[in-house]
This record gives sequence, structure tokens and C-alpha cells, in this order.
Amino acid sequence: MKKLLSTAMALVLIIGLLTGCSVESQGEKTESVSNQYYLYYLNKDETKVTKTRYYPEQESAEFMLQDLMGILNGQESSGENLPLLPAGVQLVTYRLNESLLELEFNADYSNISRTREILVRAGVARTFLQIPGITGIKIFIGNQELTDSKGQAVGLLDGNTFVEMWGSDKDAYRYDTFTLYFTDKTGEHLVAEQRNVYYKRILPRERVILEQLAKGPMVKGHYPTIPQNTDILGIEVSDNVCYVDFSSAFSDSGIDIPVNTMIYSVVNSLLDTTSADKVQISIEGDTEAKLSDGTSLYSLFSKNTDLILKEN
Repeated sequence: MKKLLSTAMALVLIIGLLTGCSVESQGEKTESVSNQYYLYYLNKDETKVTKTRYYPEQESAEFMLQDLMGILNGQESSGENLPLLPAGVQLVTYRLNESLLELEFNADYSNISRTREILVRAGVARTFLQIPGITGIKIFIGNQELTDSKGQAVGLLDGNTFVEMWGSDKDAYRYDTFTLYFTDKTGEHLVAEQRNVYYKRILPRERVILEQLAKGPMVKGHYPTIPQNTDILGIEVSDNVCYVDFSSAFSDSGIDIPVNTMIYSVVNSLLDTTSADKVQISIEGDTEAKLSDGTSLYSLFSKNTDLILKEN
């Protein structure tokens, strides 16, 4: 009898252990397939969107909409990462029409630089597209739909809109060859220099060209035309004109070359590669700024081939 009781107890213990194992395995399976959500930020250089894990208390669309809106407007940073929305920009309200979400921002959204706005737009889209049931997003500034540099409505943002930002690392980069124009020893002529650049696809080609120009030449006998500490405050192409806004370092240049050489090193470098055929230069937003010799920048500059020196 004791033997039978002992055997029965052993069987109960074995079944309990097996059941326990089964529950633990099921828990692990549930953990592995649970939804993953993220909060999006900008890196400190404002060149890419970064993310951290987000754990909502509820996974309903209404809760997550309210929660993510509050987090976005809270503008909290994450480590070295910057908040997605710059100071003053707020998401005022939203309208949900079945699977389409319309997001309405205040007027300060219009003050975001064109380069950063593309990153903000991508981060905002990615934030709200992860909410269950939402497949498309439209962004409004007040009651006006967001427009691009040509004044056309940006339209619907969905999972394919920013695919280049979320694909593999290889897909997120591009490779280009640029012709940059520096100066010779006399400072009177421009000399061409080919440069191969591997850079993030989200960066405007025009910005990359000017950043490479500011780094200076790599060929012996070529000399810089703009200071390395020149910041590019804004750049965009509209109606075949490339608009460039430099920091004051551009006009305070300590480089001892004719102003024409400096201007057309920028103009020729941009027009040799981009779709624009004219360039307008401003200094910290001032389109009527003057350079050290009194030359006014209030003009649309076309390519100047007369300054280019033909090298052997």
C-alpha cells in the first residue's frame, strides 16, 4: 500500500513538473511574439532618427494616441539624443478616420529647417504608424496640409514613404562623385577636384557638396576657398535655384583670395552636380549681406567657367 501511495505521489510530482515546464515555455513564446514599440529621437548632429523601446500600459489605439502625443509634446531628450520636435513646436490635435490619422501641428512647425523637417516627418510617421489599425498619416500645420519646397502637398505617409531610412545600413547610404572647385596658389583661378563620397541617403546632396568644400582640398597645389568653420544653416532647391544660407564665418573669411573666387567655388561646385542652374547665397538669413570687399550677395549666380584653370 505504501509502495502504491509512493508511486502515486511520484506521478503527481512528475505531472506537476511537466505542467510547470509547459507554462514557462508558453510564457517565453508569448514574450517572443509580443508587439514591440519605439519612441523616436534625433541624434545630436541632427543627421538621423534614433529610437528607444516604448512600453505602453495599454495597446489600444486611443490610449497610445494620447500617450504618444503627450510624450512627443513633452520634448524630452534621451541620453545624447534630441527630442524629435524642436522647442515651440507642438502637436495640437489629431483626427482619426478609420485607418487614416491626420496630425495637426501649430504654426511653429513651419520654422523647422528643411533638412530637419524631413527627419521630423519621418520620426512622426514612424511613431504613429506603429499604433494598431493606423496605416496612413497626413500632417497639417493649422488647417493647411504640409507642403514641400515646391509648395505641393506632401500627401499620405505610409510604411513605404521612408523606406530608405528604415532599411538595411547598406540601403541607407549612397555613393556619389562630386566635382569641387578650390583655388590655385595665386587665388585667382578655380581648380577642379573629383571627390568620391559615401554618405547617408537622407542628407541633401547640396549639403554634402558644401560640407566637402569646407573640409578643403586633398590634391597638392589646391588651396581652400571657404573657412572650415563655415556652418550651413539651410539649403534647398526650388524652381531650379539652389538657396544657401551660411553662418557669418563665410563673410568673415580670413582666407586671402578674391571674393569672386570664393563665391564661384561655391556656385560652380553646386551647379556642376545638382539640378539647379542658379545659386542664391545669404548670410544668416540676410539675402542682402555684403562680403569683405563690399560685394553684395543680392543676386542669382550662374556658373562661371572663365575662372576655371585647365590643369595638365
